[in-house]
Amino acid sequence: MTKTRAELKAEAKNLLRGHWGTAIVLNLLPNLLMIILWSVIVFTGMIRDNVSTLAWLFQMLSQVVITLATVGVSLTYIRWLRDPQRKIDPVRAPFFTFDNGWFIPLLVLAIGIYVFTTLWSMLFLIPGIIKSFSYSQTYLIYQDDRLAGREQASILTAITRSRALMYGHKMDYFILMLSFLGWDLLGVVTLGIGFLWIAPYQSATYAAFYNDLVHAQQATTDNEQPTA
Repeated sequence: MTKTRAELKAEAKNLLRGHWGTAIVLNLLPNLLMIILWSVIVFTGMIRDNVSTLAWLFQMLSQVVITLATVGVSLTYIRWLRDPQRKIDPVRAPFFTFDNGWFIPLLVLAIGIYVFTTLWSMLFLIPGIIKSFSYSQTYLIYQDDRLAGREQASILTAITRSRALMYGHKMDYFILMLSFLGWDLLGVVTLGIGFLWIAPYQSATYAAFYNDLVHAQQATTDNEQPTA
């Protein structure tokens, strides 16, 4: 990691400056979708106990939709950060993860991350949280490989590479998340309205964090290569 938290946040602010409307819609849609789907789940469970199996199935499908839409937001931000002039369609962007060729690999990654995190959490809560940090960059790594034309040897490859990328940086990531605590409290105090601006700020900052890790790793790799 080569940049400070302040520098990462400044990079995020520069990206969002003049584009807050786009960013707000981009982050808002998956959350609106989550509210709608979970409202249906609660409503169904309350008034139709005889369809509990159907409700469970709908809950699982809803979780898949919400997860992949949220992933779509994260993947869009790293593309946007690397190309600030990119035209972003905030309505379409969160859902490109459902396109042909993206859906199945990302779904398998989501299942893999869930299984590994759950298994670690069965030991104790803290190991599960630590592992969630280790796996946090998996989707971004997969996207980079895919866009670069590199085929994954297996689904485990992206997860393993995320662990390697986050080695020695999990505390950096945790502290970066904690640095938004004040903003999160502000969002709660404003009854969620503040999150319209806070969520894009966080998403852009986390994208900057990943980008910085990748550049730092590449610089280290280049320095380790023998000269002719």
